[in-house]
Order: sequence, then structure tokens, then C-alpha cells
Amino acid sequence: MFGYPKWRAWTVIAVSVLGIFFSIPNFMSKDYYEMHVPKQMQEWWRPMTLGLDLQGGSSLLLEVKIDELVDERLNSLADAARGVLIENKIKAVKPVVENGVLRIKILDAGNLMTAQNLILKQEEEMMDVDYQDNELIISYSQEALDRIKAAAVSQSIEIVRRRIDELGTKEPSIQRQGVDRIALQLPGVQNPAEVKALLGKTAKMTFHLVDETVSLADAQRGKLPVGSMIVSGAETLILKRAVVIGGDQLDGAMPGYDETGNVVVNFSLKSAGANKFAKATRENKGRRLAIVLDNKLISAPVINSEIKSRGSISGNFTMEEATDLAMMLRSGALPAPLEVVEERTVGAGLGEDSIRKGAFACVLGSVLVFAFMFLVYGWFGIFANVALVVNVCLIFAILSALGATLTLPGLAGIALTIGMAVDSNVLIYARMRDEIAAGHTTPIHVINSGFENAFTAIFDSQITTLFAAIVLFFMGAGPIKGFSVTLAIGVFTSLFTAIMITKFLIMIWYSLKKPKAIKIKL
Repeated sequence: MFGYPKWRAWTVIAVSVLGIFFSIPNFMSKDYYEMHVPKQMQEWWRPMTLGLDLQGGSSLLLEVKIDELVDERLNSLADAARGVLIENKIKAVKPVVENGVLRIKILDAGNLMTAQNLILKQEEEMMDVDYQDNELIISYSQEALDRIKAAAVSQSIEIVRRRIDELGTKEPSIQRQGVDRIALQLPGVQNPAEVKALLGKTAKMTFHLVDETVSLADAQRGKLPVGSMIVSGAETLILKRAVVIGGDQLDGAMPGYDETGNVVVNFSLKSAGANKFAKATRENKGRRLAIVLDNKLISAPVINSEIKSRGSISGNFTMEEATDLAMMLRSGALPAPLEVVEERTVGAGLGEDSIRKGAFACVLGSVLVFAFMFLVYGWFGIFANVALVVNVCLIFAILSALGATLTLPGLAGIALTIGMAVDSNVLIYARMRDEIAAGHTTPIHVINSGFENAFTAIFDSQITTLFAAIVLFFMGAGPIKGFSVTLAIGVFTSLFTAIMITKFLIMIWYSLKKPKAIKIKL
């Protein structure tokens, strides 16, 4: 095929056509794209998502309240400690949890070490123990705290991601920041109040049997049985601390209506949870089963029959409240509360201004490059310019296919790629001039030698840039990563377009013109 291997020619044609085709949505207006492109096609033929700095939106900095999680775990340990000490007839003062420390006073000093061993067996994590007279002072070791923090933040990030995605926000940026903070960016969201409301709820749901062995008045006077707790909400009841099933056993949750037309949240259970729930409801017919959400009593209906894999939660919900609750139950409970410590909103006008200026910079730079290449290299400059256009289309196509978010630093990476791609062509043409200066006049020899001799220099420069992009990606954060991604993609597309496409175009020109000598304008 005009002195060019067929497989290379078809590779160039296929990649170029695909690149141009998948880059087209990025050049359509949003309204035109949504109105004229079929919905099914939009699932795979889509433009890049614009970042916060390009389309405006909200930025939230969330802090995972690790201290509350630690105290919650210590309270569970305190309940287990009370039970195991009573079981082993060891007398102790009621355990107290405060500031990440569990204090238990043992009345008989001779039972101190026995009590310590029994209590530590109730917790899998490593604990530190200090003594003050007959009092055990128990806390998590630093190693255990580090593990708890890391797990809580990682789990929180995943749950936040599921909740935000269900809200319909496209491509949110969710990243760990420091030890216990999460940076959340929501492009296109100008009012984050709804997001904050959803993230402000841990959505920890549990089912408990109501303790009917003691009156509420007696419990409030201090006669609360071991293994029970007082919970308020729709009403105030005494509940067994033992969890029948937790929210982690839910398989799905959707808003709906009951037989009387009231709004409820219908739920289904996983297999293991369904078996456990069926056994509990079968053995406790006639008793009340309480539904607790974030330590608040939602309802406590009477168990009339065995409940297997499906049930409903009622609580005088509006449809909007039931929808939000169902979504949070599906996404899972946060391991600890989240607090918004910083909030910023970027106006859509500022984003449009960034796009306008960024696009203007890219267009102006491209026009200057095109003009320079044509004036200096003539027809060969036009070949380089065509390859450059395909290069930009390939970058847009790859970013669109990856579902990447384009930020202002990403635009800077594209602009830098344009210069790098042209530099490769300059090297090739310089080597072709060297061949002509050395007395080689055969056109095909000049062309092939120019590309072969320039390849090493092009490859070295591009690989060096790729290494820099990799370092920026792993060492940088946020916008720096966006810049490094576009820069790395630009390295590969520049190699392809400068070497494959430019030579393809030159060989077409050579086969049509059949020049007796190569003249590169300068």
C-alpha cells in the first residue's frame, strides 16, 4: 500500500477513525447532546465530565468522628464485661466509658487479674491496661487505634461514594485527606444542603426485642437490667441490647405503601439474616420488636407471625423521607458520624470563565503552532498539523472512554501535549534535513532515515515525560493527578501520531506526487 505496510496503514485508519468518533460528544453543546443523542447511545458514547473548577459545584471536607466510634466500641465491651463478671460471680461497680477509656472497679482485689483476663477475651483488638487501686483502666493500644481509624475512614469513603452516586451526582471526587478526613468534590452541585443531610446520618439500623420484665419508671430509677437499654424516639422503651439482626443483613430497601396507604420502607434480607430473623420472630410471637435507627426508636410493632425474608418499616414517613432512608439503608451504615469541617462553593459562572479561558489558551496555542509549522515546513508542516488534530481527538476519546473528569490542570496537560507532539515532528524533519545535507537524494531513503534516526530521541524524551507524569500521579493529589493523567495519555498518543500518522500521510503524498527529491521548507 503505497510503500507503507498494510497492517500499519489499517491500524492508523482504524485508530484515527475511532478516536475522532469517540471525541465528537466533547464538541457538542450539552443541550444538543441530550436532545439528539439516543439515551442508549449516551451510555457508551459520552463526553468527558467537567471537574469542579470547570463547571462549578461544591467542595466539602468531612471529618470521621473516630472518638465516638471508639467510645461506642468501648461501651459494647463494657456491656460484655458486666455480663461476664456477673456470670463468674465477680462483684464490680458499673463500668464507665469516657474519653476513650473504660473504667471498671473490682470490689475484691483478689479477683482483679481474673476480671482483667475475662474482660480482655471479649475484645479481639489489643488493649492497654492500667491500674488505680482496684480499678481497671482499659483502652485500645495505639496499633489497634490506627487499625480502627484506617478501617473506619476506608469504609466511610465507600459508603459516601454509594450515597452520592445514588443521589445522581456524576463523577464525584472522593479522597482521603490526612488521617481521619475525607475531601469530597461535587461538580455541578451548587446547593450541598441535601448532600450534607444524607451524609450527616450514619443510618445504623438494628432490631431489638423489647424488655418487658421491668417498668420504665423502675429502669429510670436505676433498676435497669444487665443487657438492657433505654431508647427514645417514637416512644421511650426498654430494649434488649442484643441485636436480633443489623442493617448489614439487608439485601435491599425501597419506599412504598402499606395496606392503609401509609408510607413505609420495604426491606428484604440476605439468606443468613432471613434465617436468623425467622427464628427470632417465630420464637417471640406476641412480643414487640423494636426498630432502632441511629439510636432513635422508629417503631416497635407486635410480632404476629413469623417473618422470613421480607418486612417493612413504618414511622409516619413522608415519601421523600422514606426514599432517603431506603437509599441510606441500601448504601450501608457509616461506621462513625461525619462532620463537615469546611465547605466551599464554586459558582457556575466561574467554571464557565475557566472553560472559556482554558479553551482560548488551547486554541490560541494550537493556531500559533499550526502557523509556525506551515511557515517553516510547508507541506510537511500540514502533515504534522493533521497528526496534531488527531492527537487531540485521541486524548479526548480516551478520557471519555475512561469516564475521566477533566479539570483546569487537565487542560494544561493537553496544551503541553500539543507542544510535545510538534516537537517530535521537528526532530523527524531535522533528521531528514541531515540526510539531505549528507548528500542522500533518494526520497524514500530520506523519509525512512529521518524517522528511524529521530525515533531514539523522541522515545527518550517521551519516556522521561512519562516518568515525571507517574511520579506526579502517585505523589500528587487532586488537580495534580488530573494533570499527570492527561500528560501520560498525551505521551502515548504523541508517539502514535508523530511516528505512525505523520509517516502515513507523508507516504500518501509521496505515492501521489512521486517527487524526485525531498525539499523541506525553512
